Amino acid sequence: MWILFALSILSLGIILERLLFFFRYEKGASKLFKSQVTVAMAANDKKKAIELCKNEKNCIGSSVKKFLLRCKSDGDFHHYEQLIKEIGMEEIGKLEKRLHVLAIIGAIAPMIGLLGTVTGMIDAFTNLSKFGAGDPTIVADGISKALVTTAAGLFIAIPAIVVYNLLNKKIESTEEEIDKIVTNIINIVRS
Repeated sequence: MWILFALSILSLGIILERLLFFFRYEKGASKLFKSQVTVAMAANDKKKAIELCKNEKNCIGSSVKKFLLRCKSDGDFHHYEQLIKEIGMEEIGKLEKRLHVLAIIGAIAPMIGLLGTVTGMIDAFTNLSKFGAGDPTIVADGISKALVTTAAGLFIAIPAIVVYNLLNKKIESTEEEIDKIVTNIINIVRS
C-alpha cells in the first residue's frame, strides 16, 4: 500500500501541475489570430504577423513566430517541412512534459494492486491451512484486505489514464492547428 500511496501522490501532483499549465498557458489559438496572421502574410507584412504571434501567448503563437523568424522566402517545401518539424519538437516537448509518468502510473498501479491482492490471498490461504476452515472470518478478513490493494490501484490508475488521454488529445489538436496555420503561410509565401 505504501507504493500505491506514493504513486497516488506523484500522480495527483503531475495531474494538478499539467492541468494548471494547460489552463493557464495553453488556451487554443483564437480564430481571429489565424485569420489575422494569414491576412498579414498575404499583405507581405511579416513584421505584423510576428507581432500578432507575440500577442498570442501559447504554443501555437510561439511556433508560428519561430517559423516566421526562421523561414526563408525562397526556401523549398522540404526546407519548410524540416523547419516546422524542428520547431514542433521544441514547442510540443513543453506540453508533453511529465505525461509519460502518468502513462506509467496508469499502467503499473493496477498491477501493483493485483500484486497486493495475490500476496493477500496467499496469506489468507496460509491462515486457512493453519487454522482450518471452521471460522470463515479468517479467510474473509484476509480476502477483504487483499482486495483493498486492487481497488486502490484502480483508483489511482483511472484518473491518471483519463488525464493522460485528454491532454494527449489537446496536444494533438495543438499540433494540427500549428500545421494548418503554417501550411497557409507556406502557401502564401510560395505563391
